[in-house]
Amino acid sequence: MKAILLHHAGGDKYAYRNMQQLLLPEIESIAFELPGRSDRFSEKFVQNLEAAVDDIYRQLIQQLPEEYCIIGNSMGSIMGFLLTHKLQEENKPLPKFLFLASRLSPDAYKDEPNIIGISSDDFWKVVQQYDGVPAQLLAHKELKEFYEPILRSDFELLQHFNETFENIEPINVPASILFGDKDVRNVSAEKMQGWRKFFTTDVDIQSFEGGHFFLYENEKVVDFIKQKVLQDN
Repeated sequence: MKAILLHHAGGDKYAYRNMQQLLLPEIESIAFELPGRSDRFSEKFVQNLEAAVDDIYRQLIQQLPEEYCIIGNSMGSIMGFLLTHKLQEENKPLPKFLFLASRLSPDAYKDEPNIIGISSDDFWKVVQQYDGVPAQLLAHKELKEFYEPILRSDFELLQHFNETFENIEPINVPASILFGDKDVRNVSAEKMQGWRKFFTTDVDIQSFEGGHFFLYENEKVVDFIKQKVLQDN
């Protein structure tokens, strides 16, 4: 069993470094990242979420495991869901399980405020709504200047998707929807129920201690993932 790991907006594959170690030895993992960051810094940003999913699909298909699960955090959750649809459309083996964390269902963001073209100060106020953004980043002018284009690109991908989203067929893959119990500005147990209509299987909704980035920080999440994916093997 392998885990396919998809990062949050503004993130890169190294966000999963701690989790990758904790998943071993039972679960090996592959962490992917989008262009314009980390090891792919010299590449141009993708222009929409469909292109982002296609990019990850092209990377994955070169090394598609026989048995695998997908783990996505925040933006990585919607990417994981759409990636599963892409795999289904291409008649490729589907993941055995999806773990989607820290993001509401695809139809839940139509009324989000516009962030395209807003000032840098206003943009960072939006970013700070996602609990867990390091204080040293917010206090460091050069770091903010470095990360702002990456974050803006990802946030604009999501905004365009939110504004243009139309209904999508539910998928028949077991899934757990995960959220942090302190991530109250972004998600809640009640709001997470919206994911159920996007699956034909029974969806498990679980909370863990932590904020928006609990997935990277709470070791109990790894225990939960192992229990889920290994129980039938």
